[in-house]
Amino acid sequence: MVFDHFSGRATGMAVFMATLAVAGCQGSGGSNAPAAQSSQEVRATVITAPADLQLICASRAVEQFSASADQVLPTSSQQTSPGTYQVVLSVPAGSANCVIDDNATISTLELVS
Repeated sequence: MVFDHFSGRATGMAVFMATLAVAGCQGSGGSNAPAAQSSQEVRATVITAPADLQLICASRAVEQFSASADQVLPTSSQQTSPGTYQVVLSVPAGSANCVIDDNATISTLELVS
């Protein structure tokens, strides 16, 4: 029998790597379940404004602040009360807040310092 030294080393390395992979899976419990949260962690659920309302705010900001459409972007939003949302916009002068309701009525659109 002829022993090829290189292929023997390659086979040995493959076996070693496979063993490490299996050992790693067993050591971690073999589960992809998320770690339990501590009792001190709090995660708030935020309801964001629908995309169409965010875009309506951005469109109005383009007009009100005399900006081009590619300079105004919604950056975040949240529901402030049932049926009402605050949309934060990036505008050339900085940031703007837009308050809009489910009927697409904008009650406030103002620059933020």
